[in-house]
Amino acid sequence: MEFTVIKKHQWPEIKEIYMEAFPKRERKPYLALRHSVRTGKAVLMTATEEQKLLGFVVLIPYKNMVMVDYLAVSSKIRSKGTGSYIMENVCRQYADKKIVLLIECLDDQADNREQRIARRKFYMKNGFTSSEIFIEGASGEMEILKFGEKISKEEYLSLQEYALGTLFFKLSKIKITERAAR
Repeated sequence: MEFTVIKKHQWPEIKEIYMEAFPKRERKPYLALRHSVRTGKAVLMTATEEQKLLGFVVLIPYKNMVMVDYLAVSSKIRSKGTGSYIMENVCRQYADKKIVLLIECLDDQADNREQRIARRKFYMKNGFTSSEIFIEGASGEMEILKFGEKISKEEYLSLQEYALGTLFFKLSKIKITERAAR
């Protein structure tokens, strides 16, 4: 397997996996994603094998942090280690930075309860731990997971403001909430 920066010809496949992997409410507009990568605000890395795109990760480096904005693996090959391969490479490549990501909070009443549990378990298996920071915003209640050093609430909010831009950050109404990790 190869882990490399996106190649121009991969964009159509990226779009297909992106649209399939994330519900509309969790997706940025596709053109905004491409723009972020083109301007250097975001980095899109791909996992390929024999010229075939298996998955990708979108990263937003900022100061001493990097946010995993999206991680997606083709539905045709899930549960074969590709996601772990991508995350191992991200953690190795950004070993000198605090790595953070958002997941939906565990909720026994959620329609996708099992998916939330599996997602959290996946990241924990790959070395992430709870930051004990929880936010509420357009995507609902989210937990911030971290790899490496502790991240403060202020650091996270500044990273999120950078990622979204000041206007969209204000419109997102993201706020820190109190919630016990489950």
